[in-house]
Amino acid sequence: MDQNTGPGLVQQAAAISGSSAAVSDDLAAALFPKSDIILSDRMLSNGRQYLQSIVQDIETEICMIAVEDFGLTHDTIIEIGNSDRGHSFPLLQNAGLLETKTLLGHIFISVQRVELGARLLQKISQADLEAVLTRYLDNEDAAIADAAMASLVAQSRDNAAPGSIHAHIASLPAEILFALVWPVVAAIQKLSGYDGPDLKKAAEKLLGGHDESVGTQSRARRLAQLVDQLAEDEHHLHPLYDGLDLFLARLAKRSGLSVDQLILFTAEPNMVRLVLTMRAVDLPTDHAISIFGVLDGSGQLLTPASYNEIDGEKAAELVSKWAGNKLLQDAQRQLNAGLPGFSD
Repeated sequence: MDQNTGPGLVQQAAAISGSSAAVSDDLAAALFPKSDIILSDRMLSNGRQYLQSIVQDIETEICMIAVEDFGLTHDTIIEIGNSDRGHSFPLLQNAGLLETKTLLGHIFISVQRVELGARLLQKISQADLEAVLTRYLDNEDAAIADAAMASLVAQSRDNAAPGSIHAHIASLPAEILFALVWPVVAAIQKLSGYDGPDLKKAAEKLLGGHDESVGTQSRARRLAQLVDQLAEDEHHLHPLYDGLDLFLARLAKRSGLSVDQLILFTAEPNMVRLVLTMRAVDLPTDHAISIFGVLDGSGQLLTPASYNEIDGEKAAELVSKWAGNKLLQDAQRQLNAGLPGFSD
């Protein structure tokens, strides 16, 4: 206590006073979760790490563009651009600017994707996993070979180390990048005291140059479209055979669902919606059971009896419903919440 006297204690007390007002919100979120998905400490830690990584990459890129492309000479902005740590994150966090549903949903999907990758590495070596796409590199169809190479490049960029979680701007959906760029600009302005036009111009250049087609999902989706035309791959649809991203892209193509939806399904209890999706696309029983065993993280088992008891037509009907307009579904869910007789 003696070392924290004077203005430091006053500042700390003021900060604590503001944050303590939200303790009931934190307790309510912990005591009364609104979903059936269990968020482990590891997922929460990875989510924070991923979010910090996004913010740092965006702030670095904006500062570097402002300095290098628009000639901005400002010591603090140059320092932020050259720094190996994030500066904007604490400001954005304290202001509540990182709590949008769209952003948090993206973070959860990204964290769960890393979790799935870790589960996959328990079944297949990293070397074998890296080799699963190379069989397409020498394909006589140049489009397939090119798509496989593009997919490998995107995966290598995103997965700097097995099990790591890092955000690369190129792989961010446009709406996520847009949602973060301007808050980051505001934070840099506050940190630097600079309110000139160059940061804004740098942000606009970053957004204008963003190309979602080079992202991992887009590359995998393109390869999935081509691979599913190959007769020898007709019955192969498995993360051990395809790797995670191509497997998800192929299953998304067959089911009409998005890759994000499928990743969400793998985090739900017993992966029940993933099981119904596999039944809806008529995956063979032994194939579905094997996929379940690779992706499940709770130690549950999918038995032939339980899988075969699922009505394929009913499963297809539900999957078709899930594949519909998400904004409409969210609105319907909120309008029907708490009303008797309404459910999914």
